[in-house]
Amino acid sequence: MSSKIFGLIALTAIIEQTKAPKNFLYNLLVGEEKPEKVQELEVHTKEAGRKRAPLVGRRQQGVFIEKDSFAVQTVKPAWIKLQAVNEAEAIFEQQFGKTRYADPQGVGKQMLADTIKDFKDIAFRTRQWMLIETLKTGVCPMESGVEGVKYGDINTEVLTGNDLFSNPNCNPIDYLEKKQTEIQKQTGVVIDTVIFSPDVAGAFLKNEKVKEYLNTRHANYVRVNDSKAETDDGRKEIAYLPTLGITIFSFVDWYEDMETGNEEQVVPAKTCIGVKAKSFAFKYAAMSIRTEQGKPAQLLVKKEAIRKWYPDYSEDEELQYFSRPLCMPREDVKSWFIATVL
Repeated sequence: MSSKIFGLIALTAIIEQTKAPKNFLYNLLVGEEKPEKVQELEVHTKEAGRKRAPLVGRRQQGVFIEKDSFAVQTVKPAWIKLQAVNEAEAIFEQQFGKTRYADPQGVGKQMLADTIKDFKDIAFRTRQWMLIETLKTGVCPMESGVEGVKYGDINTEVLTGNDLFSNPNCNPIDYLEKKQTEIQKQTGVVIDTVIFSPDVAGAFLKNEKVKEYLNTRHANYVRVNDSKAETDDGRKEIAYLPTLGITIFSFVDWYEDMETGNEEQVVPAKTCIGVKAKSFAFKYAAMSIRTEQGKPAQLLVKKEAIRKWYPDYSEDEELQYFSRPLCMPREDVKSWFIATVL
């Protein structure tokens, strides 16, 4: 029984049915997740409408070292490899009267579900970190952050003086319209989403020019059809700008930087991000994996897979998780902007 329950095909089917954690930013920005049939992924990127080859090189303390990098046409994504002792297997195999559990199969299934959920959570947090770093720097980290793929130089800006959102002379609506027009002219992409850190959201809504805009256009702070203004994924919809077709969110959440181990705010204080929804993709390289010990490796075209295994370093049977994701822009690397506005 156990071999059927815990075979690689069955395990992979189970993990594909297990939902990943909810995260507003990931769901907003990722428009495609696709497993590929090759172990090295072709990478195409644009910067300001021009095709360019991405760079692969070292990262140090979150900074891409460009002088040591080199241009590539294909990228070999790093592995996410996780393992846990397969305690559920032993419980499944216990016979009635020889276990402290009244329902060993039920307990075993729950333990399996918990292990798979842990795998999904860790893998999701890793992809989330890859997405955030790509968004904030134009570089997708690999190998726990010591390497990266640079797609190009993103649009960044630091406002000062009268341009600050907190300044009474500033018109944030005009600023967002200017950025939307600049990016459309440069890349052909129209920004439809703006994300504020909470402090920026407060300054935006207190701005008299913003109040006048929202009142004269009957643009409610929260649209009538949005029944839940504040959600459990850290976001709050604060405005819709009908003349620009832009929805504005305030978002607060934290993530662990896989390179430094530090906890960072996803949208740093004083920050405004303008982007088109679904502008990023995750491609998954094929994985050459032995489905069973003693058998030759097979090429799996999957986003993720699990197998049971007896490693050389342990007497315990393990459940092992594998995935090879790479985050990349679907649009031009100049099709979004990040600005410090306070």
